[in-house]
Amino acid sequence: MCLWTQSVTGSGDPYAHRVLPDGCIDLVLMNEEPPVVVGPYVECFTAHLPPGAVIVGARFHPGRAFSMLAHPASALLNQSVPVDALWNKAASAPFAGLVAKATGAGKLTALETGLMSRLSRAAPLDPVVTGVIEWLAGHPQGRVEQLSRWIGMSSRQLRRRFLAAVGYGPKMFQEVLRFQALLNLATNAREQLSLADLAADAGYADQAHMSREVHRFSDIQARDLLGSAECTLRLSGLIKAQPSLQ
Repeated sequence: MCLWTQSVTGSGDPYAHRVLPDGCIDLVLMNEEPPVVVGPYVECFTAHLPPGAVIVGARFHPGRAFSMLAHPASALLNQSVPVDALWNKAASAPFAGLVAKATGAGKLTALETGLMSRLSRAAPLDPVVTGVIEWLAGHPQGRVEQLSRWIGMSSRQLRRRFLAAVGYGPKMFQEVLRFQALLNLATNAREQLSLADLAADAGYADQAHMSREVHRFSDIQARDLLGSAECTLRLSGLIKAQPSLQ
């Protein structure tokens, strides 16, 4: 988990912030609005942020929100849900009180305190899902169909546990992870790479495969997205993960 802040400066029209799929779940507070949980998305959406907006949030890396939220990630798929709709009044009270904090720094500190208070009651992470996430991070071209045999679990049971922890199945997660790895390559390459080279380095079958996936997750063409959109999974450690399982 990591904490983050965002401020919108200037005046005039709202800032249109494009949010791309990354497998994460965020607890977000903007200005004086009640806190919301932004679930895992498999499609892009645009958040229109008014000038002067101050946003604070806590980001749960893939597979790690379920233990803290005590709510299946799949129920949050492609949704933003108010905190008080997920938890009872006693559990949501510390987070509802964030609205009263005057500054972004105060809200961020209160958010951290509220989450730490839930940590002692958090369920343990699912070790199977955690292991599969790490394997997929290190094997962008690995065959998901082999995972069930490798861990000795039926594909149906693996998918059910993945849905609860991540929000969608391992195949979709592999595709989202590869998309984020592509964004990381495109913005951090020491020299400008062709679309074909980027596709190969990120683990796509070919450039056409990459172009389809980029459009699927961003609604725009690869040439218009790559090099400008940031990888939002960089702090998770998954993008740089090395194969840990054979």
